[in-house]
Amino acid sequence: MKKIFLLCQLLLLAVFCFAQKTNKDLRYEALSGCYGKSTEGICLFDDGRFLLYGYATAIFGSYGFEKDYLLFYPDKSELFEIYAHQNKSIGASVRIDFKGFDRAAETLVQLGADSIKNVFNKDANCFDAPFVLTRKNKVSGITLSNKNVSWTYQIDKSFNDLTLVYNAPGRYAEHFSGMISIDENEKLLRLSASFGEKGFKKQKTDKNEGQWRDIMQLKNEYDLSKKNTGDFVFANKHYHSFPSPAAADYLYDKASNQYISKKAKENEAYYRQNQYNDPRYLRKYVKLSPKTKGNFSGLKDSISSSSIFYTVCGEGAEKSYHYQGYQKYKEDSRPAPIPTTMPPVPIPPINKTSDK
Repeated sequence: MKKIFLLCQLLLLAVFCFAQKTNKDLRYEALSGCYGKSTEGICLFDDGRFLLYGYATAIFGSYGFEKDYLLFYPDKSELFEIYAHQNKSIGASVRIDFKGFDRAAETLVQLGADSIKNVFNKDANCFDAPFVLTRKNKVSGITLSNKNVSWTYQIDKSFNDLTLVYNAPGRYAEHFSGMISIDENEKLLRLSASFGEKGFKKQKTDKNEGQWRDIMQLKNEYDLSKKNTGDFVFANKHYHSFPSPAAADYLYDKASNQYISKKAKENEAYYRQNQYNDPRYLRKYVKLSPKTKGNFSGLKDSISSSSIFYTVCGEGAEKSYHYQGYQKYKEDSRPAPIPTTMPPVPIPPINKTSDK
């Protein structure tokens, strides 16, 4: 009797799973693909996910249907993030990298007991990323504000290499809608008024070719990061983030607290000319949780007249901040690569590589 009951349960479960699979809206598969140009557009995936892309923009999210409309729900990042690492090469000194602060005005930081400062000067422009502050002494706490809210972080004394991230609120964080129409036998995706009611034609993309494979690889890496419970990123000394170092390609060096490529020496000459993109020496940065979140209570009088970074074009440009972290070589006559200040994406923990 028990065996018959168990068999019935398994049959019911199989029927339920089959029903769930067959009840999936067929429009997901029919509409999947990329709409727009190579420089700007939106990709729809058959699992209900999307990628909105453009200049310095890559927004993932989920979408669904309501009658003839597509409803898009972008994934939202935390307003502020801090990632920390113990950098054994700088001793008691501190390096602090700022990401995303150049995209928004009036962002504030307080390092320890220092005065509250704007990250950038008023009317800042001609940015030269990465934006790295060096200090002789460690900080026990950091407060990040945008004149509406303040988040405070407690910094463990072992951490002396930090990345501060500001995910500026914008229209890409808000829900939006779209509608599919047919124009000259081509599918056209029009987005809501917040995007100027743009119309993106569906690209004739072979899903087995390189471009779509690259997009799917990016999506798979992002989806994997969303499942991450470790909350950390890997980056080189110039704060360019990279995927988790594979155990087959990297060795963990306890003395320097970093992961070193097994082919580091072989590629040294190449990366002299490409230092920002050098993945041979990677550091693990752990995400910190804010100690408090609240409204910004600072008074204008308490904000310092100076800023962490100063940068302008034209007159006064000689006083502007320029990153000095690249090592100079005699044979290096080419300009350094233009880095990005996009926030790092957390990636899953390593399973096979030894760790500190």
